Amino acid sequence: MLPTKKKTSKKTDNISHNWVAEKQEHTPIPATNYASASRRQSTNDHLYMYSNPSYTDQELEWFEDVWSSSIAGAVIDKLIEYVFGNGIKPVFELINDADLDDDQKKEQLRMYEDELNELIEYDKKIRFEKKLKEAITNCMVFGRCVVAFEGRGLPRALKIIHPRDTGRVFINQKDWSLEKVITTFPSDEITPDDMLYLCNRPDSPKRRTMWYGYSDLQRVVGSARSWRRLIEADMPEVVSSMWAGYGMFLVKKMGRSKTDSQNDMNTLLQSLKAGSFNAVSVDASDEVEYHSLDLQPKIKEMVDLASFYERIIIGNFAVPSALMGREEDQNRATLIGKINFFLSGVVKAKRDWIADMVSQQWYERNMIKMGMGDLLDKVRVKTEFESIIVESWFDLVDSVLRVKGIFPNMPDDQLLELLNLEEFKSELAQSTTPTTDVPQGNVPINTAQDIVNKQINKTINQTDTVSAKKIDDEVIKTALDAKKLEVLDNLDKMIKDAGRKTKSNKKSS
Repeated sequence: MLPTKKKTSKKTDNISHNWVAEKQEHTPIPATNYASASRRQSTNDHLYMYSNPSYTDQELEWFEDVWSSSIAGAVIDKLIEYVFGNGIKPVFELINDADLDDDQKKEQLRMYEDELNELIEYDKKIRFEKKLKEAITNCMVFGRCVVAFEGRGLPRALKIIHPRDTGRVFINQKDWSLEKVITTFPSDEITPDDMLYLCNRPDSPKRRTMWYGYSDLQRVVGSARSWRRLIEADMPEVVSSMWAGYGMFLVKKMGRSKTDSQNDMNTLLQSLKAGSFNAVSVDASDEVEYHSLDLQPKIKEMVDLASFYERIIIGNFAVPSALMGREEDQNRATLIGKINFFLSGVVKAKRDWIADMVSQQWYERNMIKMGMGDLLDKVRVKTEFESIIVESWFDLVDSVLRVKGIFPNMPDDQLLELLNLEEFKSELAQSTTPTTDVPQGNVPINTAQDIVNKQINKTINQTDTVSAKKIDDEVIKTALDAKKLEVLDNLDKMIKDAGRKTKSNKKSS
């Protein structure tokens, strides 16, 4: 006898089916790290990245031509000049300094001065700053640059490989870092351990161009080429010929062959000489007429167009236009303000970009090769740029004295910070004020003024190797003491003048 089926209601089946479907719908799918369309390949556990060159060789040739033959190259050179300032050097910074004050930090860093000086001397020996400046210029023009190392261990020489001779880059698929780069001249495969790879925006918005970089000239290459055409072709044509005007001879032939009339016209043209009388014989049947053509060259419009292109190019790099010879754009006060904004904005951003690449790829690597690897657990290496002094020291002192007149109780520490002389805080605290033959224990004003003038000349006429950090201690102390007396005298005068004005106002009212 066949077993009978257990009867279930249709309603119960529907409820059970819906519950199973709902359970399946809310059951989460196990998370995977696979990036491929197929989940069968267990090796595909990370995202793959392949990049293509940012520019063709024709575009790189345009960048090269624009830098060498237009104002765009001068703007880049000026920007590099201000970025590097008076030079670069490595400095140490403590990793764990949370519980230390400034004096304790300095004392602890003083223990590593020998190692730091060894890094600095090696840079001078191999002329690293000069090579880096040229490599950064190539990087800004073409988007990237390779500085290859010669020799094992510490490099014996640095070789800059031209970006047009730098080929494909290979990416480490685990972390998308640079794995190696191919060079065509010389032909080689160079790994990160054997080179300093400089790249402008390795993750630029240009699609699939990772580690190929971005050229700062790309946005102005058209303007730069047009500017060059105006300067090198159109304007010389104006200078050489358009000032003289143009004319045309009309020779009417009557019953003559084309060859005979052409010979007559050639004879006519060959006989003409500028600045002299001309004569030529023609047949009686020929009729010769001359018409002057006034082409009216628009020279002013061409000059304005060249200026328009210059402004586009200079503005692309945010360099103050007066630094490029356009002094008519602003007065001295506006210029100094723009240069200071330029230093704190564009120049600082470029310095941070360079320091990030150089600190890791150069200084930290050299410390390991010099046997200082253990020191990297205590300090980090930073690349420091010595700035160019824009304002004279006298202008800065004058501005600080005005502030001091408004706030007479300003502490000396803040005064030194305004003068950019923070390193003299400890010396000022230990200094004593002379008290012989001078009222209120200060030096005479005339003597102090001579000292200040001497310091002004020293600051203005300093060479590239001299900076504000090397100002003579004794001169600064003496000058500050003298200025204290001057501030007190000015303050007394201001109080007396204010009292007189108050009395006069009451009487007039």
